[in-house]
Amino acid sequence: MELIFGLIAIYVMGFFTAIPVGATQIEIAKRSFAGHVGAALMIVLGSAISDVMYGFIAFFGIAPFLKEKIVMAIFWAAGSIILFLLGWHTLKNYRKTIQLDARNGVLKHRGFSLVVGFSLAVTNPMMIFWWLTVADIEERIGLIKHFTTNTHLLFLLFGGLGIASYLVTLSFILKWAKKFLSEKTERKINMGLGILLLILGFYFLFRFVQVYFL
Repeated sequence: MELIFGLIAIYVMGFFTAIPVGATQIEIAKRSFAGHVGAALMIVLGSAISDVMYGFIAFFGIAPFLKEKIVMAIFWAAGSIILFLLGWHTLKNYRKTIQLDARNGVLKHRGFSLVVGFSLAVTNPMMIFWWLTVADIEERIGLIKHFTTNTHLLFLLFGGLGIASYLVTLSFILKWAKKFLSEKTERKINMGLGILLLILGFYFLFRFVQVYFL
């Protein structure tokens, strides 16, 4: 019974962990507003694959590799480049309304969206410490008394489902919300999303400089 409650708890924690706005949510928003829910779901899938991958790294012993300064610096640098490119592309096309942008091949390409979702999430190796932290919390409060290989796999499955559930819900809510947006509002949203991506890019660049040089 404790295991069931433990799996429910990690699902809920995964769901709420995905709520803060980040680059993944912004890319989901761009595709959902453009009516490409399938592409938005590919962003979700790519992100979930990365998050669960870091869970495997956390639980099955490769975590020390990611504590190396040069490795962390590479992650931050790659993230800043990806975010700057996405932000530039978004601002370049911000004047297009959602109806026109819906024909954008880049946004509706599901394979590309999968790569974008994975690339954005994989630049956040701190997910390793999230998995380790929530596992430690559940073990300390007795929801999961002892972790085995099977328990870890179930833990990863339910945590990944929790994260993906919020992002899937967000995709459909934004697709529904687009029906009530004017063209002026659509352009403002496009510009805002582009600016947010650039801000995140500068943050990743700052973290790269901090980790590698300082």
